[in-house]
Amino acid sequence: MNFSRITRLQGIGVIVAAAVVLELAAVVQYVSMRNAISSQVEEMAQRDLKATNHIVEVKRIAEDAIAGVLPEVERLLSLGQEDSLHRALRRVVSEHPEIVGVDFAHRVGEDGVRNGYFTFVDESTGTIADTVIGFDYTERSWYRDGIASDGFWSEPYMSRYYVILMSTFSRAVRDDKGNAVAVIGADIPMHELSSLSVQLYENQQRALLPVVAFQLFGLLLLGVIVYRSIRSARRLNDANAEKEFMNRELGIASRIQLAMLPGKTFVDDCLEIAGSLVPAKQVGGDLYDYVIRDGKLFFSIGDVCGKGIPAAIFMSMTQAVFRSAASHLNDPSRIVHSMNKQASRGNETGMFVTLFVGVIDLATGMLRYCNAGHEHPLVVTGKSVRTLNAKSSLPIGAMEETRYVEQETQLVPGDMVMLFTDGLTEAMNSENALFGRERVARVIRGESPQQLLDNMSQSVADFVRGAEQSDDLTMLAIRYKGAAR
Repeated sequence: MNFSRITRLQGIGVIVAAAVVLELAAVVQYVSMRNAISSQVEEMAQRDLKATNHIVEVKRIAEDAIAGVLPEVERLLSLGQEDSLHRALRRVVSEHPEIVGVDFAHRVGEDGVRNGYFTFVDESTGTIADTVIGFDYTERSWYRDGIASDGFWSEPYMSRYYVILMSTFSRAVRDDKGNAVAVIGADIPMHELSSLSVQLYENQQRALLPVVAFQLFGLLLLGVIVYRSIRSARRLNDANAEKEFMNRELGIASRIQLAMLPGKTFVDDCLEIAGSLVPAKQVGGDLYDYVIRDGKLFFSIGDVCGKGIPAAIFMSMTQAVFRSAASHLNDPSRIVHSMNKQASRGNETGMFVTLFVGVIDLATGMLRYCNAGHEHPLVVTGKSVRTLNAKSSLPIGAMEETRYVEQETQLVPGDMVMLFTDGLTEAMNSENALFGRERVARVIRGESPQQLLDNMSQSVADFVRGAEQSDDLTMLAIRYKGAAR
């Protein structure tokens, strides 16, 4: 028996052993999953029995609370006393801990105008707050079915304000002629469903552990075969597979990151906005964001130190913190201060982000802003371009106790604010020359924000002439059109 035959027999033996192990893994997987499903069914039944009385009680509380306040709401609405109406809704939330929020939405007529607000318990402060409903509530079942009934429970849904399943009990608000003119709803958290989902997931993970162990063992045996037969080819294939896998994962991460940004364009009676982000790698560390709340535009643009996956993670955290702060703080300096405190605590990586945050009062055109070490924006008025006087402080994440200065300037209708990261000014051609702020100012003209970004992108492409992009390039252009008429 020669050496090659022995090697072949050993290889066949390893293949048979691996096949047996994989078959055993399939059997173990079947048994484990069957036991897990049985356990889950029993647990669900027990949980349902225990939760039934509580759910019935909470439903009764919500229905009684809405029924109790409905006559007062209808009276105040007929009298046009919106302030008193707000106080009545706040009283419902304060007197019933089981209700985390009350929705009030006026009926949308043929003009398509929506007017609704949400009274809720602010988790960060524990106080009761009001906010406008910023999404199209006519698509929600609590409005659509609630306005046509005198009592409707919605299917469970994921709340926009709390990371938990919710259900809403809604009723039509009627005028003195019996016509439905609005909808009022009480939001109830479905703690039982949320906790049960987590428990089911954990049970499934525990059931898969022995299966994974068997499969890993089988894969190890197969790996021995590949290693002994085609060692060099295996290394090449593994390297190619790993590269393809990483590219695929990075591609997914890039699409997720870009999906987190607001729309590339936004146009209404007061504003016209365009944004652009081109990462140097598949994922980047730049960000821009904007939120419209209470007649104000809150916007930001930032640049995380570094590139790649670490910068992308820090960027995602920064964007999430900005949206959280902008949802309840009105001053840009307080928003930046809050973001810096959260970014600095436990920041052992030493990463930081330059950031510019601004707030435009859409009724007056007053722009208040705070600069945390970022590029100074440009303001276009007619054919003139000026650099915004933005006193620079330390980037966020650098030092927790940094104090940030707030400034302001008056915008007039037609003014456009151009914000960008240093990936624009430091775009480099093959001769190592930089694009620079002067060239940026020369390219800017008084066109629409989207045309401005298109022209700027083309000018950068013409300048670098195919040279490799060295940094993320992000731009945000905002035209203030004046107060809505």
